[in-house]
Amino acid sequence: MSWKRNSLRFFLVSWCLGVLVSLSGCGYTTKTILPNNIKTIHVDIFKNSIDITKEISAGDNYEVYRPNLEVDLRDALVSRIFMDGHLKSADKDSADAVLEGEILEYRKDPLRYQHEVAEEYRISLVCSIKLIDSATSKVLVEQVNVTGDATYFTTGALQETETQALNDAMSDLARRIVNRIVENW
Repeated sequence: MSWKRNSLRFFLVSWCLGVLVSLSGCGYTTKTILPNNIKTIHVDIFKNSIDITKEISAGDNYEVYRPNLEVDLRDALVSRIFMDGHLKSADKDSADAVLEGEILEYRKDPLRYQHEVAEEYRISLVCSIKLIDSATSKVLVEQVNVTGDATYFTTGALQETETQALNDAMSDLARRIVNRIVENW
């Protein structure tokens, strides 16, 4: 009879512990890490610091320049902020915070060759960011070398243009920047 009582106690204790663990959750939250006064954000057009004058050898990665890249990146960021929903976009004069940044690199790295011709590339867009509280001028978030990237094929069924891949890389970069600002991921 005592082994039944001990088994029942063990079962009840195990069940209660299981319920407590499941109710405690994993710590994930959808609340922003920003101060409570930050509800709106203005995204400045990032400074384009890509050095298009440096000499590239055939063995190096390709440095690429694209006109209006900084405007397209700003648009991708504003879109991502809207989709995320934690912050609202605002003009610079009324925003609680301002996101500034600098485009440091735009690379096109060959990944796969067939018959000495590159058939797959990785596009990488590298930036530095700074989120500044408009009221206090305090830097809330700062990070260098935030990278967004995408791969694309130049032939075959998965063929894409470099422009499509760059748009994917900008979307990836915008996601990473907004996640860094909002959730510190």
